[in-house]
Amino acid sequence: MRRFAVIVLISAWVQLGLAQNGVKGSWRKGAPMVMVNQTTLVEDQPVGTGPHMMDLQRGNESHSAFDKFMNRTKTDMPTGVCFEEVPTISLIKPIGGVIPAGNGSDLSLSRVQVCCKGYERNVHNFRKCDPVCERPCVNSLCVGPNSCQCYPDFVKNQQDQCVPTCPIGCDNGECSLEMGMCICKDGFELDHSHKFCIPRCTGGCGDGRCVAIEKCECNAGHVPDEQGKCVPYCEGGCGNGECIAPSVCQCRPGYELGDEDCEPICSNGCFNGVCTAPETCSCKPGYKMGPSENKCEPTCDRPCLNGVCSGPNTCNCHRGYVLDEVDPLKCLPHCPNGCPNGVCSGPNMCLCNAGYIKDRSLKGSQTCVKRV
Repeated sequence: MRRFAVIVLISAWVQLGLAQNGVKGSWRKGAPMVMVNQTTLVEDQPVGTGPHMMDLQRGNESHSAFDKFMNRTKTDMPTGVCFEEVPTISLIKPIGGVIPAGNGSDLSLSRVQVCCKGYERNVHNFRKCDPVCERPCVNSLCVGPNSCQCYPDFVKNQQDQCVPTCPIGCDNGECSLEMGMCICKDGFELDHSHKFCIPRCTGGCGDGRCVAIEKCECNAGHVPDEQGKCVPYCEGGCGNGECIAPSVCQCRPGYELGDEDCEPICSNGCFNGVCTAPETCSCKPGYKMGPSENKCEPTCDRPCLNGVCSGPNTCNCHRGYVLDEVDPLKCLPHCPNGCPNGVCSGPNMCLCNAGYIKDRSLKGSQTCVKRV
């Protein structure tokens, strides 16, 4: 009955400490065993308690190592106590209307002890603060804020869980006491420390980890390829290049990174065309490659009369000529003042009709007058 009362009292203290520090669901001491991957896991326990030690078949040497670990680790753990300055008036009542001088950086402030961030008040010793681990420290001790340290004969696996190793057990395998090492089950292999077994993924996982037999879990920014190996992912692909990191393309020789993919390089340019391959220019419709091999020249269905082909079936007239309104490939001579009684036969040059001649009274006149 007395033992039950003590347990209830301690539980109340723990709940009060958590409530005062605003911590919910934190894990500290005295939690029950948890089964993970069919392996018995023991939560953080106070020194000297060990009904679950027999479940793990610990020997006397293991018990001794466990006790030493607990004593040493708890001794070396920081108290978790910090100092904070608060108004002195919030701590005591004024004496005769006078507020005593505080010991803070200002006479109105006093230094008080508080639990550091990530710690909560110890329910047994108010001068000490214990670290808070939001996730349970399975087979381990909470030694700092969200930091667990494995017990002796336990080691952290790839999921950051403390799993048993020889001589008390072997995760995903069996412990051979004669050989003093783990013998892995089918589909598993020893990790680099040779202390527990991990799933085997043939050929490895690349930028990921093997979470089950022949099953990879890729890191952020990576996806499995056809063989299931994790490779970097570039949204939209990486044409003419290789995705060497998440969203990072490395272009092949002769290519450079464009707006989307790696685009070919034409070092001398590609006028009126498109660079379709390194140093290869392809002309647009209505153009053909000229003698320079990097400049596409426009084509017209027939030669431009009195002009030059400046675009697909487009003429640019010579000086003194204008484009025919009917035929876009023909340029006609232009006479600014017109040619009364004649026709414009050249730039500002009139050819008089029959019975008319140039007016000779004005030098350079193109006016046609009646022959007398």
